[in-house]
Amino acid sequence: MTDQDLPDTGSRRRRLATRQRRTRVVGAIIAVALIALGTGTAMALRDSGDTSAPPTGRLAPSNGKHPAPDSTSATRTLGPPRAISHADPMRLWIGGDSLAGSFGPALGQTGGATGVVAARIDYKVSSGLEDLGIRDWFDHATQEMATHDPDHVVFIVGANDASIVNTYDSNGDGVPDWEVAYRDKVHRMMDILVGGSRHRIVYWLGPPTMGDHSLNKGAYELGRLMRSEAAKFSPDVTYIDTYRLFADENGDYSRSLPDENGDMKEMRISDGVHFSVDGAKYLADKLWVRINQRWHVTAQADPSQPISYTIAEGSNDYVPGVGRYRPTVPSQSSDTTPASSDTTTTIGVAPTTTAATNPVSTTTTKPVATTTKPPVPTTTKPVGPPVPTP
Repeated sequence: MTDQDLPDTGSRRRRLATRQRRTRVVGAIIAVALIALGTGTAMALRDSGDTSAPPTGRLAPSNGKHPAPDSTSATRTLGPPRAISHADPMRLWIGGDSLAGSFGPALGQTGGATGVVAARIDYKVSSGLEDLGIRDWFDHATQEMATHDPDHVVFIVGANDASIVNTYDSNGDGVPDWEVAYRDKVHRMMDILVGGSRHRIVYWLGPPTMGDHSLNKGAYELGRLMRSEAAKFSPDVTYIDTYRLFADENGDYSRSLPDENGDMKEMRISDGVHFSVDGAKYLADKLWVRINQRWHVTAQADPSQPISYTIAEGSNDYVPGVGRYRPTVPSQSSDTTPASSDTTTTIGVAPTTTAATNPVSTTTTKPVATTTKPPVPTTTKPVGPPVPTP
């Protein structure tokens, strides 16, 4: 090596050192960006409305292939809901199978007590999206959305569909046959409830845990599918993980669970499917917290003028686990909350309790005209869901 080579060698060393510094700087910038992205993603997931992540280790999800979420709906940001008042209340529609009939009245009564939420409960025992013989939810929901135009929808389905889950894959594409058809049905139903440009707020509840192992696995798989479909309608549709809400610490079915105070309560009845009165109230309370936060109901409440909820014509009178609902709200004049022509809710009448395991058919008779005034109710406070007698 000559003296003439030394300057070039030093220059190469300097260039190499400069490159190394640049590499370290770029690496640091990328690391910071990844950390920020991870933090933002975690916050988005936390605030997405999911109750929790799916249970792990117990029921592994199938290898279904999911289409990419719709980019248009995924990028639309949430706008503030409209202002609500007693004269123009938030219209809440609670629909679905018998589970909607159990927690719906509890949720409707909580909202109605604020004076700014008018709830309509529309359920059908034994219904689902797989078999439309009990109720064609696509036609029915289309009519309901057009007629009543709710601002907020709470919908639960799947308990009666859990038995369709299996591993049969006729074309060998890795996706069970049941999943393809059922995914289309869930997508169609979500589309109806959102209402396109109406962009209704929809809380979609998957089926809860089930006492039967096979049905429990089916319920989990349906929930997995529903969650992925809800993501395509984000932020209009929020998936509520009912399965996780009613699972024990191991992610399994449990008839008794701790309530918000940590006290063990019997949340489910002996059939392993339906909610008890406590279970119905537990779910209604969880939903109310979200609805209240989303609409700022408390800040706009007018509790001096409560609004009675209505039960849609065609719904059942009796729901396993909670019996026959006849809740009340504080007495009010007829011009404050005019009765709906299709309501089956009785106002100002004490709850009638029917044993959940022994439904009894009743015959309604027309009232006889009399000059004697009816007795004055002894209380004006809202009455909670009835407690079934042994």
